[in-house]
Amino acid sequence: MHKFFRCSLFLSILLAAGLPAVSLAASLQPVGLQDASLLPENGAEFRLGFSYADDLYNQFQSQDLDRRIAELPSLTLNLGLGQRVEGQLQYSFLHLDEDGRSARWGSGDLTVAGKVRLNPESISLPALALRVATKLPVADEEHDLGTDRTDFFATLLTSRNFQRFSIHVNLGLAILEDPRPGHSGQDDMLQYGVALGVPLPLQQAMLLVAVEGLDLGPSLNRRGVFRGGVQIPFGPMVWDLGAGVGYVSKSEDWSVRTGLTYKFQIPQAW
Repeated sequence: MHKFFRCSLFLSILLAAGLPAVSLAASLQPVGLQDASLLPENGAEFRLGFSYADDLYNQFQSQDLDRRIAELPSLTLNLGLGQRVEGQLQYSFLHLDEDGRSARWGSGDLTVAGKVRLNPESISLPALALRVATKLPVADEEHDLGTDRTDFFATLLTSRNFQRFSIHVNLGLAILEDPRPGHSGQDDMLQYGVALGVPLPLQQAMLLVAVEGLDLGPSLNRRGVFRGGVQIPFGPMVWDLGAGVGYVSKSEDWSVRTGLTYKFQIPQAW
């Protein structure tokens, strides 16, 4: 674990030291929504993040194990692959503590996603994009770190910027494969999220508040969380810090998350 953590920090330092910085479109971290605006072609951003969630159920889990899980760290890489396409990779290394079992470390899942611009923001229309994502089952199900199943997500993203605030709406379908013995098939869930961004006068900071979750499916997988946080830029970096409170059973009781995002240009040789 310590070797993995040191390698993650070393990777982030290399990125910060070796790649030219550029100002790009804002991320919505630390809330969990996606901006409908895409990174420009050859633009990129790398985020090194950390999070902790208290009493967060695993998918399809019915027993309350007082499951406390931390991402130490979470790694996200977003790449502007063209004028209309953005590629995304997200991976976490996890620490889990729950009733009746010793604390343990292990791999989380890998999420591979792509965003396609449908419409740029204009005077009459908001920005529209479609995000398609696949969660690859890298996490260890036996250690309760994942489900050992592949999940799919398709989400319509809408963003609108006004003079004093911005609004972001995510609405889509989550297809969750059932890992339980004796069960087959999947749960089709509605994935939703609404976020409000308000600029702050201090150092061009941004305040973000959001509601997000899964619904219209079996109660085992329903989730709902209120989130809030701030972004504070300094140079090519953006620091984000936020917290969440669950309002649906089996969501986290509370959570915190933070991260450091470095924005850069992909070298032309790539």
